[in-house]
Amino acid sequence: MTEQRYHVTGMTCGSCAGKLRSELGGVLGVNSVHVDIDTGAVTVTGEAFDGSKVCAAIKEAGFEVAAVL
Repeated sequence: MTEQRYHVTGMTCGSCAGKLRSELGGVLGVNSVHVDIDTGAVTVTGEAFDGSKVCAAIKEAGFEVAAVL
């Protein structure tokens, strides 16, 4: 199991978090996504997912990756 954390900017509400979870759930290998709107932390857990595809999905959802933690 792999876990990666990202600092994401642009999230302001529960709807934003839901949109992000939905988009990331479509990335091959991603099993779960935890979003903390207050801190901007997004934790992705799964089996052998591609970090660049996770970043692309975050951008596709309309948000920016400020850092990979």
